[in-house]
Amino acid sequence: MAATQLTADLHPLLTEYVIKKLQKNRLTTVYSFVKVEVEQLLKITNLPAESIVLVKNHLIDQFAGRCQNAQSYPLWPAPSPISTGVPSLDALLQGGGLLPCHIYELCGESGTGKTLLSLTMASNVVKQPGSMAYFIDTKCDFSGRKVQQILDSDDRTLSEQELGHAMARIRVERIFSPDLLVQTVEELAAGRYVDEGTNLKLLIIDSLPSLWYLYQDAQSSVEPLGLLTKLICSLRKLAAQRAVAIVLINLTVRMVEGMTEGKRKLCPNGNYSALGRYWESAPGTRLLLERHEHHRGWSAGYHTVQVWKSNYLRSGERVIVRMTETGVR
Repeated sequence: MAATQLTADLHPLLTEYVIKKLQKNRLTTVYSFVKVEVEQLLKITNLPAESIVLVKNHLIDQFAGRCQNAQSYPLWPAPSPISTGVPSLDALLQGGGLLPCHIYELCGESGTGKTLLSLTMASNVVKQPGSMAYFIDTKCDFSGRKVQQILDSDDRTLSEQELGHAMARIRVERIFSPDLLVQTVEELAAGRYVDEGTNLKLLIIDSLPSLWYLYQDAQSSVEPLGLLTKLICSLRKLAAQRAVAIVLINLTVRMVEGMTEGKRKLCPNGNYSALGRYWESAPGTRLLLERHEHHRGWSAGYHTVQVWKSNYLRSGERVIVRMTETGVR
């Protein structure tokens, strides 16, 4: 309601003349019209009080939410967490994995294993018959052979037919423009691209910065910020309506000279996430992936996953994971 513009097509009594009178008094939205007292609107519009009340009630019925008795809705069981396939990471996330309806962001420097971890997550989802993962690849980093290696390493050996069916349930789409990404997420929220008999459990976007870096030399920030706004709204709609867990891949960027810490929220290693300050509050949980190849004498391949910020996890909690040829362990 707050952002809906007052136009003549909203009600027959709101003529072009009335709309112009309201605009002269800075009443340009439905919300601003509804909250003003009837007496003031009488002086502005010269409409009868009964007509103003009628228009107000019509706009409230059309745009405002309504109170409903909660007892009239059935109690549906909460969807189960989605295992990542990495036991230590499932323990960090609490409850056994990724929460449906939640948006996660996996951050880290280039080459820290973000794509491998996302492939491990997707592979683990499709091990369950009927479960589907949607993988949006913006860098051409998706590897079907790596997915096959991850699935083949499962303790329960998959038959050739089971392996083929599992891999087919990872839907891969390569996207190279922000506009097409937003469009695809909106269509997923509308139920498209999901095969009959399957249930979309996980959406992975690998990665976001590669698309928005197209605007790094733009003279205006209006278009990139507008697309980011559309994207997060579409992602939240998809997560809520379809009970999908969403994992976004992002980069951490080193501080540059002249940037002060007060302007950005730094991660524990002193870097900050890409996509700007506007994006910092977009995901519900942000995880930081770091390489620790020689930490405490361990061999190469060990990394830490740390909770950078979350609305349900304690910040600073971390676990150790190991990168292997057959996925993350």
